[in-house]
Amino acid sequence: MTKYAIFLGCTIPARQPNYELSARKALAKLDIELVDLPNMTCCCPPPVQSIDVETSLAVAAYNLCLAEEAGLNIVTLCSGCFESLAMTNETLKAEEELKGKINSILSEVGKEFQGSIEVKHFLQVLTEDVGLERLKKHVTKPLTDLKVAPFYGCHALRPSEYLKLD
Repeated sequence: MTKYAIFLGCTIPARQPNYELSARKALAKLDIELVDLPNMTCCCPPPVQSIDVETSLAVAAYNLCLAEEAGLNIVTLCSGCFESLAMTNETLKAEEELKGKINSILSEVGKEFQGSIEVKHFLQVLTEDVGLERLKKHVTKPLTDLKVAPFYGCHALRPSEYLKLD
């Protein structure tokens, strides 16, 4: 069974608990276990980053450290959290000097960013880990006549050099 640390952020529990519940039930049926890690904090979204980049990266990296310590990749439902955590993860993996600065901040709370995990959006887990063919086998009520316009969230696709959701 595949396991992920689930990062809910602030929006999902407060404004979209139905999304959380359906994601948990769907992934359980697909043999994917979600682990709720204690002490997760804010993801530090882009508006916070505009105030203080290093502090926002350190806060996001703290969450990544918790998942690293548990040996689990992160799955997030919120596109904003996905953007913040994935960008922090990829930036710190690529920029050693910045990683050193962030680890200096993290050392004050006994953490160190290693860069050993992946951050995935819920849609990536469904398409990459589960796969469309396996998903089709679990459909119980086809919505073939339903016309929809998808909205992935403005933070799920850009900047594409960090966020590899396609």
